[in-house]
Amino acid sequence: MLMSAWLDERRRPWRRESSTDRLPDRPASGPDADQRLDVLSLLAGLPPRRRAVLVLRYFCDLSVEETAQALGCSEGTVKSQAARALESLRARLTEGDPQWI
Repeated sequence: MLMSAWLDERRRPWRRESSTDRLPDRPASGPDADQRLDVLSLLAGLPPRRRAVLVLRYFCDLSVEETAQALGCSEGTVKSQAARALESLRARLTEGDPQWI
């Protein structure tokens, strides 16, 4: 198990956090309000179950298992609903503004 974890970390060096001694000169800009509204409208266009899966998985940061328990469905259903929801969002984004692509 330790060997697998070590190999896994070596394969994903970008996941390591790096710290610096200096603070940034200015704070990072927050999310654009227009983009936030666009994302919210795209989410509102999804069926309720798919929207719930995306919110629980990616906003609330729940695992597949935790999402399945929260929604009272199987893990396979969570995976398929998430995949279909993301596919639908990608399709709608490519139809719209090219800055999202």
